[in-house]
Formats: sequence, structure tokens, C-alpha cells
Amino acid sequence: MQATGYAGGPEMTLIEHLKELRNRVIVSAITLTLTTIFCFVFYNWILEVLLQPARDYDENFELYSFTPTDRIGLVIKIGLYGGLLLASPMFVYQALAFIVPGLTPKEKKLLLPGLALTVVFMLMGMAFAYWVVLPASLNFLLNIGGGNIRTATGAVAYVSFVIRIVFWVGVSFELPVVLGLAAKLGLVRARQLLRFWRYAFLIIVIIAAIITPTPDPYNQLLVAGPLFVLYFVGVVFAWIVQPSRAVQSPA
Repeated sequence: MQATGYAGGPEMTLIEHLKELRNRVIVSAITLTLTTIFCFVFYNWILEVLLQPARDYDENFELYSFTPTDRIGLVIKIGLYGGLLLASPMFVYQALAFIVPGLTPKEKKLLLPGLALTVVFMLMGMAFAYWVVLPASLNFLLNIGGGNIRTATGAVAYVSFVIRIVFWVGVSFELPVVLGLAAKLGLVRARQLLRFWRYAFLIIVIIAAIITPTPDPYNQLLVAGPLFVLYFVGVVFAWIVQPSRAVQSPA
């Protein structure tokens, strides 16, 4: 039984496709195992990095274990999430190595730069969350109620809190790439995005309210402001890459 062949290359049987997929999954699984073990070994250093935003606010900030399973749960959480993050480039490489040969040259030119920009913007978002959003959020949350309340922060809860903010802010920073790819595919045009800016602002504010753990407008604007700027960066991307009117019929 023959499967669809790669563009410009010989056809591969379904069994050959499945074998290739199996090999790539095995390589990805081995990579994940190694990166997870690495994060287990350097667990204390990773935890120190995650604690730094809170320690910048209060140098005596400490985490507490409330149940017998909290410590092992924390080690597993840091190991798995850290392993996934470190192994993600290999996941992406293996997925592309499996998919890209079957794409047309035009699709390849669109996919590879888009992927590179996605990684860059996500790393920018994660850095922004770590150095800007987290300190501001912790400063607000740990000051509520005045000096009569002492905070006993659970270790698992704190790490989950940090991972959630860093991850979702990182994902939200991919907005310009999404808009640019949508324009390149002819799904939207830059002029339409400009007309849509008021609705985009409302959607961004809602997203910021969901991402940020605090109800105060200041921290929400810390996320919404950069996202709104990134929306217009996406408009510029769309204007640069969108097909010309001669090729793309008016929307």
C-alpha cells in the first residue's frame, strides 16, 4: 500500500511512514527522559531561579510544605516542566523533519521563518513575565492586608503560580507571528486588523485579566500594554507579508 510521497521525492509506503514516525517519537522520548533527569539533578538551582523574583521583594521569603507529598510533588513538577521546556526544540525539530519534506517550497518558506519567530517571541514573553510581571504581581499580593498578616506560601502552589504566569505570558507574546501568518495565508489583511483595533483592545484586556493572578488594573495593564503594542507589530508583519491585490482578491 502506497502513501502520498514527499513533494519532488519518491513515494513511501504507509509502513515506512509509520516506522519513521516511530523512530522520531523514540528520539523525542529519549530526549525528554534525559532533560527531565537533568532537571531532577539540578532541581535546587532551578528552584532558586524560580524563587528569585520573590526573594528580590523579600530576602527572607520561604516556601512551606503542608503535606507529606508536597516535596516529592514539587521535585516531579520542576523535573517534568523543566524537561519539557528543554526538550521542546528536539520535539519541534523531529516534527518538522517528518512534516517538511511533504510540503511545497512555498509552504516551507512560510513555515520555517514563522517557527523561528514563534520561538523568539515566546522567549521574549517568558523573560518579560519573569522580570516584570512576576515581581509586580508578588509585590501586590504579598502586601494585601498590611503587616498584620504573615504569609506561609506553599511550595507547590508557588511553583505552579510562577509556571502559569511565565508560560501564558510567553504564549500571548506570539500574537504578532499569528497575525503575520494569518495575513500570509490570505485569511486577513493589515487594513482589516487596523479597523479591528478597538475590539482587539477589549480582547487583550480580557486575556490579560485571565493571565494575571491579581485583580488590580496596574498588573493587568503590565500585560495588556505590551500585548496591545504587539498587536500593532502584528499589523506591520501582516502588511509586509500579505499577498498583493493582484494575487489575493479583496477581503
